[in-house]
Amino acid sequence: MMADPKQEKGAEQDSDYDGAWKDALRLHFRGILEKYFPAVAATIDWGVDPQWHDKELSQVLAQAGHRAGRVDLLVRVRLLTGEDQWIFLHVEVQSTRETDFEVRVARYNGGLFWIFKQRVVSLVVLADLDERWRPCEDVFRLADFETRMRFPVCKLIDQVDHHWGEDEPSLAVQVARAQIAALRTAGNPSGRYRAKWQLVRNLFELGYNADELREIFRLIDWMMRLPEDLSLKFEQELTALEESLNMPYITSVERIAEARGKAEGGAAVVLKMLASLFGSLPAGLQQRVRQMPIEGLEALAGAVPRFRSMEDIQVWLDSHEASSQ
Repeated sequence: MMADPKQEKGAEQDSDYDGAWKDALRLHFRGILEKYFPAVAATIDWGVDPQWHDKELSQVLAQAGHRAGRVDLLVRVRLLTGEDQWIFLHVEVQSTRETDFEVRVARYNGGLFWIFKQRVVSLVVLADLDERWRPCEDVFRLADFETRMRFPVCKLIDQVDHHWGEDEPSLAVQVARAQIAALRTAGNPSGRYRAKWQLVRNLFELGYNADELREIFRLIDWMMRLPEDLSLKFEQELTALEESLNMPYITSVERIAEARGKAEGGAAVVLKMLASLFGSLPAGLQQRVRQMPIEGLEALAGAVPRFRSMEDIQVWLDSHEASSQ
């Protein structure tokens, strides 16, 4: 049966690409770096835990302007040589190419170096659908003067379509497949349902243990949200699949949905409290609140009476994220 175009037109799913990517990168940084940027990963001493520098990065991004569709992380690692190295990792999720993208990457790199006197390696993940858009270098020349900055790029659509096989088991690849499938089915709920089902169905054939499979499913579910009716259908069919395979691995589906619902409802309440004090909040600040787990939202709600300005909110969020690392 053909889907009703009126029903599907403009029916963008409420997927949180930014939140899913930020969570995946923090929890699975090594695996993602080894798959997306193997040459850089090979220089790192993974016996020393990476150190995240959100507060430092926010100082640069606040000046440059930040919007949804981008995930930026700053991390300090220990190299095999014994030296510390800062890495700026940028994930770009948008449907159209950006003019002067290379300039923006160079500006972030230069800003970090200028403020913190630290050489920074910039890595870029392009999670868009334009196969022809591959920015990788910022060059400026005038007469005998020249500046040049090249940065490694992982183009997900190219890797997913042409290089990573269907039997590739790594979490980094599954997250990439989910992102590309989510973008390709944006505004098409039935198409997203089919793509999500195929991704999750394949997980049972790749040899994951229960914990691994739940974690990959959590990220796919976060990135490929469905309307309520299709979400219910998906969970019912997933339960039936697990029973048929005698593999009750994703038994946390309902708990995931419940926790997500509580967090979304809590975020709405806290944002309403903040808006009543300070009026309309910047989109970036709203996004950060929506990405918080329920425990963080409860702490934020308790802190609201102490806020006197939007800057107080920003400082609190920076401090909370730093203490949660």
